[in-house]
Amino acid sequence: MLCSTCVSAYAVDETKVIHVIAAENMYGDIAQQLGGKYVQVDSILNNPDQDPHLFELTPSTGKKIADANLMIVNGLGYDSWMDRLLTKYHFNHQDIISVQALLNRKEGDNPHLWYDTDAVMVLLQKLQTVYSQLEPQEKSFFTNQFNVFNADLAKINQRIQAVRQQYPHVKVAATEPVFGLMAQKLGFEMLEEPYQWVVMNGGEPTPKQVAQFIQDLKTHQIQILFYNEQVSTPATQQLKKIAIASGVAVVGVSETMPAHVTYQQWMNQVLDKVEAALKSNSR
Repeated sequence: MLCSTCVSAYAVDETKVIHVIAAENMYGDIAQQLGGKYVQVDSILNNPDQDPHLFELTPSTGKKIADANLMIVNGLGYDSWMDRLLTKYHFNHQDIISVQALLNRKEGDNPHLWYDTDAVMVLLQKLQTVYSQLEPQEKSFFTNQFNVFNADLAKINQRIQAVRQQYPHVKVAATEPVFGLMAQKLGFEMLEEPYQWVVMNGGEPTPKQVAQFIQDLKTHQIQILFYNEQVSTPATQQLKKIAIASGVAVVGVSETMPAHVTYQQWMNQVLDKVEAALKSNSR
């Protein structure tokens, strides 16, 4: 929830730039695009080569957020380390935007919310409101930035709908549920979900789950295999090899946003790979 006293106290000081801390870099990019020069954003989880599940806090992380005006967290246990940080350093006075809370998602739901464009729109709307409260004299700027981003997001949604209509009844699977929300929007039928959730939660799939996964790959029940580019295990590599040998398209996706791209560019790049995989299957 937003701290109303923080907002009103800050709004009278027109010389400051809004300092935003984003737990993940995709949210940081969205916050920066909307705020432009009136916002300074620091993203904590920003290494595209790092396994987010292995992230550990350092003392410098606490110092980074000491002067923040706004926090953006994913929730759903994905960035629980942020909760510990806020409690340890008594940052309860800070304004915190939880994407989970904005969407009323419950524990156990897919935590990879940034692959849901509807979730991104809700976050964008919230940020526009908060920025306009913190810097009311720049409300027109934030509105313009919102409209620009909204237009980009509309084009991405158009691509999603086009794929959904052109390629109905596509069966896919994944090594982890990273891409699950986007796959759902694309209209894909996701197989092997129990396997995925066990892996995401650090467990070992049962022999039956593994055998079913391999059989579905070899018998072409699966048209695309999505794998997490940031988590490589012997089991993941085995599934990729079987998929390739069986002629199943393989598409790598990441949890954190790659360097030197915007959120919109990232989503379009992922959709490029998905469309290429679908076209290869239809030949």
